[in-house]
Amino acid sequence: MVPPLPPAWRAAPRRLLHLTRALRDRALRRFPAASEGGEGALLVLAVIVGASSALGVLFFYRAISWAHLLLLTYPADWLPWAGLIVFRPVTTAAAFALAHQTMRWVGRGHDGLNVPDVQAAVEHRRARIPPRPALGRTLASAITIGGGGSAGSEGPVVVAGAALASWLGRMMRIRTDQLRVLVGCGAAAGISAAFNAPLAGAFFALEEVLGTFSGAHFSPVVVSSVVAAVVARGIFGAGPAFPVPADLGALRAIEIAVLVPLLGVACAAVAILFVRTYFRIEALAGQTRIHANAVPWLGGAAVGILVLLTGGAVAGDAHVAAPLELFGRLPWHLLLALALAKILATSLTLNTGGSGGVFTPAVFVGAAVGGAFGALVQTLLPGLGVDPALYALTGMGVMVAGATGAPITGILLVFEMTHDFALVLPLMLAVVLCLTVMRRYERDSLYSGWLRRRGSAHAATAPASAAVKPPTPH
Repeated sequence: MVPPLPPAWRAAPRRLLHLTRALRDRALRRFPAASEGGEGALLVLAVIVGASSALGVLFFYRAISWAHLLLLTYPADWLPWAGLIVFRPVTTAAAFALAHQTMRWVGRGHDGLNVPDVQAAVEHRRARIPPRPALGRTLASAITIGGGGSAGSEGPVVVAGAALASWLGRMMRIRTDQLRVLVGCGAAAGISAAFNAPLAGAFFALEEVLGTFSGAHFSPVVVSSVVAAVVARGIFGAGPAFPVPADLGALRAIEIAVLVPLLGVACAAVAILFVRTYFRIEALAGQTRIHANAVPWLGGAAVGILVLLTGGAVAGDAHVAAPLELFGRLPWHLLLALALAKILATSLTLNTGGSGGVFTPAVFVGAAVGGAFGALVQTLLPGLGVDPALYALTGMGVMVAGATGAPITGILLVFEMTHDFALVLPLMLAVVLCLTVMRRYERDSLYSGWLRRRGSAHAATAPASAAVKPPTPH
């Protein structure tokens, strides 16, 4: 039997809440404009949210590293006799089961929050985001990613930043319209700090969470995003989230006129496959007669096997990245196989109890598809002298636009990684063609499909989702 906590420990959360309220009341007495929703007070809160969100990203990344050590590194050292073929599927399955239970324990039975939940809160719930499900979601995502699951880190940091902003705004008693803007600030800060991309973070919040580019929203969101990037660069360094080859060339006119449009169509086809595979697996997981507690074990084992088959490429370490230099050298058929494996692994991870985001997996898939396209052209037309790494970068932005429905964010993300404006123009062309094909053959993105299947009235203009809740009732 677990012994009860000492009385002082049980009283600690209540004392902390009282202290927080006392500090809040003191701040409101000194700065009464905060409760009135003044623009200056909102900018100050945006600065606080930006810095706090960047520190939250640090905590989240540390949690991923700790989970990786506890679930994969240390057991492998302690059990050298355990074969890798058995060890990796079992440990990943255990990670999924632990993540699922963590969400239940910390979130008190809540299925978790994602970016569409944040958008729905902004639209319908007066920007009120409950903190416990957000915390549970963060911890469950750290366990999933650290344990070898195929998921992204952007969704949890967006939800955590938005929840922090919602809590802070309600503590300071600002108006509801200002609270909505502050929640957008939290979402922007999360993306900015996670990807070292303040422009992409700001426009992600304006494009996907708030759904407007008005001046009243623009200033606080940009301030929060910039502050988060500055703090994150002081912690993680100034390099891009995905290292870019240093010797990149430039796309020539014939490539922009002929090959880039073809790449846009190819990315659209793979994005459609991504969306349909994702929701097909969600439907199958929801209809299975297997006991709900067994689903994470089976899904985790399947993902662990995929990781082994791909040599760890789809989820090789604690922080899944898109190795662009590698994607510029592999044969096209191997890159295409990696893209398909990533789609399958991500769909299994997020529909069988794992937690995390779909933005980073879309980046990986896009880079692999773009690299495969460039490598295929290089094989068929060696005299043309194409650079597959350039197509990997272009495919990254195009896939983000097509699969997640965030075209401006996809374009700006690539620009902030490369600081090369010459790449933005062909990227814009490919994004437009990709979205045109997507609208013709698939009405959903990964995000709007999540909302539509749950009866949301905003599915047609849904924002990007960080992940989906488990499909089975819990």
